[in-house]
Amino acid sequence: MDTDYIFAAFVLTACSFDGRTVTHTFGITVGSSMSGITTRPLATTAERLAAVRLYRVVFGLAPDDPAFTPKLLSALRHAGGSAVGAFDEDDNLVGFTYGFVGLDGGTPYHYSQTAAVDPVAQGRGVGRQLKRAQAEVARCTGVRTMRWAYDPLQARNAHFNLDVLGAVGRWFHRDLYDMEDHNGRTDRVVVEWVLDAQTPTPVPPLPRDVPEWGECRADGDVGWLAVPASSDDLRRMEPGRALELRDRVADELTRLLGAGQVLLSCRRVDDRTALYCAGAR
Repeated sequence: MDTDYIFAAFVLTACSFDGRTVTHTFGITVGSSMSGITTRPLATTAERLAAVRLYRVVFGLAPDDPAFTPKLLSALRHAGGSAVGAFDEDDNLVGFTYGFVGLDGGTPYHYSQTAAVDPVAQGRGVGRQLKRAQAEVARCTGVRTMRWAYDPLQARNAHFNLDVLGAVGRWFHRDLYDMEDHNGRTDRVVVEWVLDAQTPTPVPPLPRDVPEWGECRADGDVGWLAVPASSDDLRRMEPGRALELRDRVADELTRLLGAGQVLLSCRRVDDRTALYCAGAR
């Protein structure tokens, strides 16, 4: 039977979740179960070490890449942050997420630094379940929005963030981390996810006239920015051409988001191309 539950703390307030009200006292804990996947806090050293190992596998890190320490995950749970794992029927860790509280002009938000899902568990809704569990942690600390960053040339990830979860891309940072990863320069879109229920902004149907990768075409009140539909296409490109494409996309995102527009959607047109829809929110 599917169940959802939450118990949280360090804020000394009550939080209602799934029809239940919980008063917080100490430590933040959240959990849920759906389709054989259970989410709960990374509460033991073994679970936190498993998260570090999973992170290295999912992101293909080199042996000398420091990743992060399990001590960080423990500290986050005790300081208003989040460290949540997803476990399968055999209690194996198949995904996790962690985050912390940020401030924007004195207003707090929850920043999700990482969400990683084992490739063998993808397609089971694990990522969505982890984000929802993380959102409950954020709500129960009094936060009403979440933010996180993603590579704009990862169209599948963009679709999940914008179309599945309903976040919007508000800010663009060229080379956010001042380093390269396995996909090249670390350009990032930062999304904002309002946790209270809102009516999503309508997105028009995909256009018939599809621009080339890195080009943006105006269409009434929106713009359509084309990117590769698969990250494999980017990896197969000659490095110089891949950087040129990244520069073109970065220039368009700087222009669009700098003008106050937001990214509303990212959908596949065909096997080759995905289109961002940028417009007003």
